[in-house]
Order: sequence, then structure tokens, then C-alpha cells
Amino acid sequence: MSTEFGTAVKKIAEVMMFENWLRFYFINEEEDSKLFIRVPEQAEERIQKDYPDVAGLLEFMNNKEITFETSRSAVCTFVATKLEGKSVRNDLTGRVFDSSVFQLQMQLFNIWVQSHEAQLDSSFMEFRTWLEMFEEWKKSDRVKEYVEEMKDTLVRAAKDTCSVPQ
Repeated sequence: MSTEFGTAVKKIAEVMMFENWLRFYFINEEEDSKLFIRVPEQAEERIQKDYPDVAGLLEFMNNKEITFETSRSAVCTFVATKLEGKSVRNDLTGRVFDSSVFQLQMQLFNIWVQSHEAQLDSSFMEFRTWLEMFEEWKKSDRVKEYVEEMKDTLVRAAKDTCSVPQ
């Protein structure tokens, strides 16, 4: 994997993780059971200061109704307007979203959030703390074994797809 591609994966994955963090801590159920992201002004100022690379995602999510579609749209719009052609080469974005490396990273992150939900919910944690905890979790032997199994599965699937019948 090229360094440029790896950097693109990291940046786009961080946007996805930040979106998840926003929903985790700032989602509110309101009228008719609709969900909204409501980031208080003081928290928004701190996010802008502490996470300038991803804070622009607030523009697409804060004080808006949140559904699967609006979350996906916010992430895609942010990536297209704030990263693509700037810190991520134009032709890499689609490749990142389609890559097994990115998909595995997102799968691991979702597993981590689900398995640590009680801990994450017990008190507010900064996004940076989430990233540090996730990176530390990925270093565990159990997670490394899972990653190797997934890589083997992906390689086998790719060989099956690419094999020519005799």
C-alpha cells in the first residue's frame, strides 16, 4: 500500500470515526422520535480548536435531523469538499471507500465501539481518547489474530474471484 493511499485511508477513516463520536455523544431524540445532533456552542468551539481537520463535519451535521442517509451524506460531502483535491488526491477517494483496507478498519472500529459501549457511555470522552483507545485495542493479540484471519479470507475471496476455470 502506497504511503499516499495509506494516508488517504487514515484521513477518511478518521472522518468516519469522528462522525460516529458525534452521534455517540451529541445525538438527541426530539419531536416524533426524530434524532438530531446538538453540539452546544462551548463544545463546538472546543472541537474547532482541538480537531481542526475534522471539525468542519459539524457544518453538515449540527442541529440537523440525523438518519443513516443524512450521516452518510454529511461524511461524503465533507470528504468531497474538505479533503478531496486538498489533503487527499482526487482519484484516491473512491478507491479508499472501496478498499478492503478501509472496510476492515471500519469493521474493526465498529466492533471496538460495540464492545466498549458501556465504558464509552459511562462518561464523556474526547475524540482523541477514542482514537488512542482504539489504536491500543488493535495492538491486542486477539485483534491481531482477527485481522490476519480477515486478510486471509479476503485473499482467498480475491483468488476465487480472479481464478479462471480450467
